[in-house]
Amino acid sequence: MKNPLLSEVKKDNEKLYAEIPVEVLEHLALKPGDFIEFGITTDVSIWKSHNIDVPREIFQPLIDMFKTEQNVFHWLNKGLPALSGKAPIEILSEPDGIEQILDLINRIKRGDFS
Repeated sequence: MKNPLLSEVKKDNEKLYAEIPVEVLEHLALKPGDFIEFGITTDVSIWKSHNIDVPREIFQPLIDMFKTEQNVFHWLNKGLPALSGKAPIEILSEPDGIEQILDLINRIKRGDFS
């Protein structure tokens, strides 16, 4: 049996395209104009992303903590209980978002997961 999440890569005008299976589109709640990011390891990861520039004061401590950009962006785009289920990247667009994320990073560094 074939994997139902299989996509065929097609070439059009020297660009490669892969159709995203409906199940993936629904799971990620993707719609036109959304952004997706890919992580490349032995398996390819895909997650919905927000097109927000991450300030250096946020990015640097995260790269120190998570070691790779892929891990940083995965963490930034994952809903967290400490943020009421929101992803850190969503919080960054709020007025006090940078302070909230820096506070969370400092709590993680201290081992405070309350």
